[in-house]
Amino acid sequence: MIDDLEDLMPFKSERKLANFLRAEPLLNQNKELQNKIISLIQEILTDARTEWCKARAISIDSVIKVHQRSNAHKGAVARDKKYKQFREEFADMQKEYFIKANQNGQNLTANSFVDWFLINKPKTMTIPYVEYNQKNKLRQLAQANNREFKKLLHGKS
Repeated sequence: MIDDLEDLMPFKSERKLANFLRAEPLLNQNKELQNKIISLIQEILTDARTEWCKARAISIDSVIKVHQRSNAHKGAVARDKKYKQFREEFADMQKEYFIKANQNGQNLTANSFVDWFLINKPKTMTIPYVEYNQKNKLRQLAQANNREFKKLLHGKS
């Protein structure tokens, strides 16, 4: 029966248990009690091993998630750095256009500015967004800029 424990416990611990069972006079003579003790130990070790495996899996998942968050943050910082100059130039152009439209009593929409921008952008300015998604990204950026401009405009009033 002790041989069944070799997969569950280290060799040294298995030998300690065998020596204990042989040394105790009551246990040495009572094979049924020995088998019950060994069965109980097997159950306890199996349960413990299951819990250890769960805890290890949870720990590994946690480490992976922290690593992914860290990489995502680094990627976001790199993307932000890549797009920062363009966003600033785009916002400056939009602000000028917004002020002119406001002075003329017109309401500048993000869509109208994006359409105007795509036609009138400087030749030296490159749009960093993927071509098939440029208009959508520019519209999102223009909407965010418009919100900021309106806050500034109403803040001054």
